[in-house]
Amino acid sequence: MEQKHPVIYFGTTTFGSSHVPALQDEANVLKFLDTLQDGGIAQIDTAARYPPDNHGASERMLGQVKAYQKGFTINTKVLFAGQNSAGSLSKEAVRKSVENSLQNLGAAKIGILYAHAADPETPLAEQAAALNEQYQKGFCGKIGISNFPLDMLKSFVEICEKEGYVKPSVYQGQYNLICRGPEKELIPFLRKHNMTFNAYSPLGGGFLTGKLTLGTAEGTRLRSAYGAHFARWYDRPEFHNAVRKLLEAIEPLGIKPSEAALRWLAYHSVLGEKDGIILGATKVEQVKQNIEDIGRGPLPREIVGVIDAIGEAIDALGGGDFEVRPTELPPK
Repeated sequence: MEQKHPVIYFGTTTFGSSHVPALQDEANVLKFLDTLQDGGIAQIDTAARYPPDNHGASERMLGQVKAYQKGFTINTKVLFAGQNSAGSLSKEAVRKSVENSLQNLGAAKIGILYAHAADPETPLAEQAAALNEQYQKGFCGKIGISNFPLDMLKSFVEICEKEGYVKPSVYQGQYNLICRGPEKELIPFLRKHNMTFNAYSPLGGGFLTGKLTLGTAEGTRLRSAYGAHFARWYDRPEFHNAVRKLLEAIEPLGIKPSEAALRWLAYHSVLGEKDGIILGATKVEQVKQNIEDIGRGPLPREIVGVIDAIGEAIDALGGGDFEVRPTELPPK
């Protein structure tokens, strides 16, 4: 009997990026789409900001290869440019961003329209009204929130309830076997409001492949302009110790660290079947491998125990939660 797991999405942060020439090639991107369809993945996650070195190129590439017409549901995020998200969720900014996204994607409708990051300048009531307007106009199927601090999310939901606006039904945040902070307060709050959680960076930007810990990360994302912020978050002694403990447990069983991380997230974390896991890759082979790894089902009980102990140790040290600040994101 096939094991149930969260919905699998594919993230296209690097589509159209000059840092990954292969993802500027339509023929290669079409191979990604074929692989996703073969693997049963029907939802694509992007953003007006992606890729950071060429805003909008990810959406434009998806439009050029007609991903929407091929049956994919495409979820995107309201644009914030540069290192400052102030003003990005004003009514006018949201209207302009959605109009551009629909045009770039060649789509009639966005699946989930996310607020990409907290806007400290625009009144929260205007932000809620702006997103509600796009939903009421039929430009998106759901409203989502990404990277908001919990107190801001609570206020946002309260405004929606008071004004009769559509409430966000999805939250997108970083979550993996080291980044366990969302389990404490955020996800319990989401459950109370029937919001699902879509986890990005299931491999910690590549940290959970073990390459940085083993000293073999040269040429990987963690050593690139894209991955510098992940290295700042994860390149810490306690996290390297956690990876070493994981490696020690899984190597005798022939399980790779990335496989263990994905299988734990899919079958042993707090995520349910309606939540999501957003995969990311720059090579078709990586996507195939990730799909295959998740398809292997739950981990052996002893490995789950090791990962639980890792989570408890990191929590005791006060780690495992990372606040996303626009000023820290690429490009720098």
